[in-house]
Amino acid sequence: MSLSHSNVLWSKIRLAEPRLHAATQAFWSHPQLAEILPSFLVQLHRVMKGGIDLMRIARERALSMPGDPVAAIVAEYLEEHILEEKDHDAWLLDDIGTLGISPEEVAGATPLAAVVSLLGAQYFWALNIHPVAVFGYLIVLEGKPPVAAELEMIRRRTGLPASAFRCLHEHADNDPHHIAELNSTLDAMPLTTEQEEYIALSAFQTIDSVAAILEELTSLHAASLQHSFDAPAPAYG
Repeated sequence: MSLSHSNVLWSKIRLAEPRLHAATQAFWSHPQLAEILPSFLVQLHRVMKGGIDLMRIARERALSMPGDPVAAIVAEYLEEHILEEKDHDAWLLDDIGTLGISPEEVAGATPLAAVVSLLGAQYFWALNIHPVAVFGYLIVLEGKPPVAAELEMIRRRTGLPASAFRCLHEHADNDPHHIAELNSTLDAMPLTTEQEEYIALSAFQTIDSVAAILEELTSLHAASLQHSFDAPAPAYG
């Protein structure tokens, strides 16, 4: 009995996950997490907002491929998923605002190089290879949703307001449903061997980029601390 497309993909993802697991553990257990988390939420907003645009572009690309049965399924799925994700970036923006960060500051924040890499790679796959590759991106991002109990532990440990975690809690509740839909949709596709490879490569790129985002955030925090230590003492008298 052959394995389903989703089972094959998940077996590949598990082989590529060690770096992401290490980066995730280091980030969420960081002793200065309360200081880093606002920047994380700002970059997450970049990913959420960019992800909606990405899905729209991938959907349009799929609709431009008449006669391709895989593209037809991709377009139908993305049309529904775009509606499901509608306004989530606005919810997160509200959460960030409770930390004293204005919408203008969020919009003006420079995206991390890893965020650009994460989204930029998916634009390339969707526009130049095949829009089905976006399923590798979506499955990685929604395949490991935050756990509500863990989010509550993080909130207590950081001392940040519960309002900063509302959007994360929403994804903790909804992402298991989304991943089930992703798996079943993927299994219904008449994928070619090449298309299976595209999805896997997209997933690997996503794993590396998400790990790099977490690593970049902690490195930037360490660099800012070092800069403050190295700054010359003010002169008096």
